[in-house]
Amino acid sequence: MRALARESVSALWGTEHAQLHGCQNSGKNLRHSLASNGVERSHSECLELIAEQFGFRDWNQLSAHIAATDSRMSADNPPLPNGWKITRHTDRTFYRIGINASQPGVAQIACRVERNCGIVLPADSFGVMMQSISAAPYRGQKVALAAMIRTDDADAASLWMRVDEALGQALRFDNMLDRASDGVLRGTNEWVARRVVLDVPDNAASIHYGLLLNNHGSMRVKELNFGEAQADWPVTVGVGKMLEKPTNLVFSGQ
Repeated sequence: MRALARESVSALWGTEHAQLHGCQNSGKNLRHSLASNGVERSHSECLELIAEQFGFRDWNQLSAHIAATDSRMSADNPPLPNGWKITRHTDRTFYRIGINASQPGVAQIACRVERNCGIVLPADSFGVMMQSISAAPYRGQKVALAAMIRTDDADAASLWMRVDEALGQALRFDNMLDRASDGVLRGTNEWVARRVVLDVPDNAASIHYGLLLNNHGSMRVKELNFGEAQADWPVTVGVGKMLEKPTNLVFSGQ
């Protein structure tokens, strides 16, 4: 039965974060999973099985560990700069996001999970810090988001910007991920200049922009600027992704 319980626990959770923070709710899930295999156990017994699976003496000890972990992570969160926010899809359990305390004027996003430490990040994990503004003053113009970025062992660090219409439909978008050149920063880099340039259609309602770190590593950003783009700066949306015209409709080779 314990072997079956271990298999059920592994099926219910794939990461340490989900495991620790889903334990109480998933006690019921584990009970149902065992019952579907003909094993009847009470909710409290399932919680004890979960604690044992994680190497704790009992459920009370695991609960104390979860509370202590939450407290440490809360204290470890740097303050956000005024006017900035974190997207709802960003899990702050995995990412430190905010002001770099040792470098005034520098923002940071850093993954808490070290590479090859044995903890597997959920697929497509990312940390995002952003702002949203009205597009009204910029309609009919090109706007640019530019900054200096420094990375340490980053999977992908970038700036991003999106222009939306009133109903939230994206009209323009660039996160640098699909660029053939001057794209995302990977690995470890000293301060590198990057920019995103988009045109703002007449039906645009809002502009959203910010910093993006995918998966592991860390990024620091300084000298961030937003405003009307220089006339000779081309728009960057679609570079390396969108074609100027229909191409290769007969599916030929290289």
